Amino acid sequence: MKRKARSWAGKSLFLLLVAVLLVQWTGGPAGQEAEAAGAEVTSITDEAAADSYSFEAESAVNTLAGKAEIKACAELTACSGGQIVGGLWGGSSLGFNEVTVDAAGVYTMTVHYISGDPRSIGVSVNGGTIDHYDLPKTTDWNTLGVYELELELKAGSNTIRLDDEGGYSPDIDRIELRLSEGGSGEPGTGTAYEAEAANNVLTGNASVSGCSAATDCSGGKKVGNLWGGSTLQFRDVTAEQAGVYTLSVSYISGDPRPVSIAVNDGPSDNYALPKTEDWDTVGVFKLEVELKAGANTITFNDDGGWSPDIDKIELAAKEGSGEDPGPVDNIGQIGKAIDSKKYGSIKVTAYDKGATFVSRNYSVTYNTESGLAAFAWNGKTLVKGAYASAQLEDQLLDSRKYSEHNFKLGNVEKIKDGHGQGVRITVENRSAGLPVMKQIYQLYDNQSYFLVSQQVAGSNVISSNDMAPLVVNASGGVDLGSNGDNRVLITPYDNDAWSRYQARTINTALNNNNYISSEMTAVYDNTSRAGLVIGSVTHDVWKTGIYWSGSNDKLNKLKVYGGFTSLTSTHDSIQHGKVSGKTITSPQVAIGYYADYRDGLENYGDANAAVAPPLKFEKGIPSGVPVGWNSWGAYESSLSYDKVVSVSNFFKDNLQKSFSNKGTVYINMDSYWDNLTEQQLRDAVKVIRKNGQKAGIYYGPFVYWGDNMSQPVEGTNGKYTYGDIVLRDADGNILPKVDGAYAIDPTHPGSQQRVEYIFNKFLEEGFEYIKIDFLSHGSFEGKHYDPNVQTGIQAYNEGMAHIDKTLGGKMFISASIAPLFPSQYAHARRISCDVDGSLGRTEYQLNNLTYGWWQNGTIYSYTDPDYVTLAKGGSFIAAQTRVNAAAISGTVYMNSDDVSNVETQKLMKSLLTNKTVNDIALIGEAFRPVEGNTGNAAADVFVLQNKQDYYLAVFNYTNDAVTKTVDLKRAFGVTATSKVELTDAWTGSKLEAQDSFQLSLEGAQSKLYKVKIKK
Repeated sequence: MKRKARSWAGKSLFLLLVAVLLVQWTGGPAGQEAEAAGAEVTSITDEAAADSYSFEAESAVNTLAGKAEIKACAELTACSGGQIVGGLWGGSSLGFNEVTVDAAGVYTMTVHYISGDPRSIGVSVNGGTIDHYDLPKTTDWNTLGVYELELELKAGSNTIRLDDEGGYSPDIDRIELRLSEGGSGEPGTGTAYEAEAANNVLTGNASVSGCSAATDCSGGKKVGNLWGGSTLQFRDVTAEQAGVYTLSVSYISGDPRPVSIAVNDGPSDNYALPKTEDWDTVGVFKLEVELKAGANTITFNDDGGWSPDIDKIELAAKEGSGEDPGPVDNIGQIGKAIDSKKYGSIKVTAYDKGATFVSRNYSVTYNTESGLAAFAWNGKTLVKGAYASAQLEDQLLDSRKYSEHNFKLGNVEKIKDGHGQGVRITVENRSAGLPVMKQIYQLYDNQSYFLVSQQVAGSNVISSNDMAPLVVNASGGVDLGSNGDNRVLITPYDNDAWSRYQARTINTALNNNNYISSEMTAVYDNTSRAGLVIGSVTHDVWKTGIYWSGSNDKLNKLKVYGGFTSLTSTHDSIQHGKVSGKTITSPQVAIGYYADYRDGLENYGDANAAVAPPLKFEKGIPSGVPVGWNSWGAYESSLSYDKVVSVSNFFKDNLQKSFSNKGTVYINMDSYWDNLTEQQLRDAVKVIRKNGQKAGIYYGPFVYWGDNMSQPVEGTNGKYTYGDIVLRDADGNILPKVDGAYAIDPTHPGSQQRVEYIFNKFLEEGFEYIKIDFLSHGSFEGKHYDPNVQTGIQAYNEGMAHIDKTLGGKMFISASIAPLFPSQYAHARRISCDVDGSLGRTEYQLNNLTYGWWQNGTIYSYTDPDYVTLAKGGSFIAAQTRVNAAAISGTVYMNSDDVSNVETQKLMKSLLTNKTVNDIALIGEAFRPVEGNTGNAAADVFVLQNKQDYYLAVFNYTNDAVTKTVDLKRAFGVTATSKVELTDAWTGSKLEAQDSFQLSLEGAQSKLYKVKIKK
């Protein structure tokens, strides 16, 4: 029952290789080369490639700088003209000169290149800014590949410069240019209609007012006061022909406000317009409306609430007007509307080639000819070309490749569940000789996300360990429409081995399993904070992985699939178990878009809690933040009865009045509690209780630390040995040790009897808190005793449910090393691995807060930052920083110091008795990061709004003095003129700031403030 010391040096690692799509060059230029004296340009004249041009890298008119040089291609390389430009490294460039095109517009540039490893390149046009692109590796240094990007050219001669940006770039063969569809000339803005126009009709409180001097509104006027039952009707909105038009609404709204819009005598559709920067800034919201030929009316209605101020509207005819109302992009046109039906705020419309499912916030467009879907939020397509796949043994099912994609309006089902009221919509894919694949969408009236899943059904039993309800495989298939600082969040499977979250740049080609996110991800622009949050919400059968790669600030590949395993992430040594049956179902995946990805992560936590609510606090177990002491950081393997008693007495005499939660203090014995005899254990509990405290204990229910497979299992009366209950593979081989321990099968009756025996002893001895550790072992893939269990997560659910039933709600349960999901079996989960009190480990713990704070109060009541060891920080300031890190993290607020040391006692009395700091910790809410672009490091500024109170924490993770600048608008959303008063939680000193302030921090120092925002 002891936890063994860890050694990571000998832990075997491997890379799970994943395919990176490489589009190979398949032919030379389509025309003849020009005279050598001029630019080597070929105008491609075949009909399919009109307005296309090709330019050779080695052309005499080009400019080579630095180390760039023309060289012959290898004999095996089919490069154009037999030459290539290489040497692009260390400050070199290749300038294509005299790039002449007939018409101004947006062009697709195809770069033909060779690169035996992934390399980047900077591209600028006509001396403009350089855009960065990450090009994937080609097969080898003898094989050409192509990469496409878009740029804007003027009519006539242009220069295009390829720059290595001080690094290493590919060898360049040539570039090809073709005019993008609809890219010629200036884009039309459509016909504008002013809100204040004299022929418009205003009712209720609606009124025309002047815009402020700081507001760039059209005509200097707007219509405001749309509240309490008011309307603005645009009259004489003229359309040359009937069809679908893009309606751009220019509006001003300092906070998010909805508005309902009706065309002619049609029904009103409600739209949630996001806030503009402030009440002096105009924003634009786009949607699509269907107009009749001639004069139309468009009515804005506040629905009895508050709506934005309206500046103007603009209308532009969509290409193929009248054919396609949805955000189709590359999924194809879906034809004309046949019938529609509303379910609350959700409108489902059948078309002759597809369907649309539209809620207040988002829409799904499904093409029943191509089998592809597109997802849009607020009228803007963010995901296109979405489909589903499933691997059945050697057969890959792809929803796109089915001959029939059937949708019936009459089959739409009304639903009501933990997410709210909504509809379930099923698209049935059928082909002769293939199992039926159903794609299932669930939309809800009042949610920012929708759910997608799939079912595969056959006449005989089928099996799969790779089911993906969401796949995108298209250039720019996921496009946020912004590129300030685009990121993809990589979530670790569990908190073992000091794993970290990563916020990687979106321009990353996936090349190993470190970049597969577990269960969920966020794709977001950290500058604007807008982004998508995508992740599984069911965790009863599958381990879910999210595979991705991107370039040009967009994702080109995305696969959300059940069946993820990895030696380094999930710690599995074998593949994910296969799910079998006549009908098999994928994980259910939530997809939502948010103006602030941080709101989205918290909403994702709520979505999971709607499916599996967090563990309740039963009568007798305090529901507040647990406060007290844990033995591991202080004593590790040297724990003894005398030490436990000394700690209990020290807390009673020195800390209990101030370091507690309404008088409740836990004294917890971690691993090596069995150094105590059974009598000493009972006596220790008596001492703890006599001192007015609660006793806590530790156990690893799914691990075996020994090597004797003949050892009898406790609580089984000799019926089972450890050789019976350890987890094995399908061939009967025991799975290899992980973290120095064998995995135990949670479904085996011997392991369940062991849990009942040990845990009932804990209950009888009076323990009221348990830290359960190394739980990930219970989720390993293997051959389980229960024949109904096919996967590791199914086994984990069975084992954890059995633990909860055994404890019967009589103990506070804290999960230590554990998977992120499922989450309903513990009151708290440690968000990080062991934290020893050092500054480096504090930064590591705060990395897990930076990207995992959202778990607090959603899927777990508390997030546990691990114990607060003060003596190992190296200084008083570093020890204080450790307290601050714990106080802002959720929190399980446990000290872990050796009370026999006089200097340590001074630290404990000084740092654990500050009422203001402790009150912040007792709120039990995790602080949010201000920035989410830290790579695999921690943010250094965190904030919390708790009702009307605000808090700020700032950290210095170095041992050198630094000056930090805190942007108050970025941190709290205040205006530049707002005054902010900050009160130091440790000293009570105050400072006032406006807009931003600078903070000088010593090495390892941090600051924790209570903040008052003055209007």
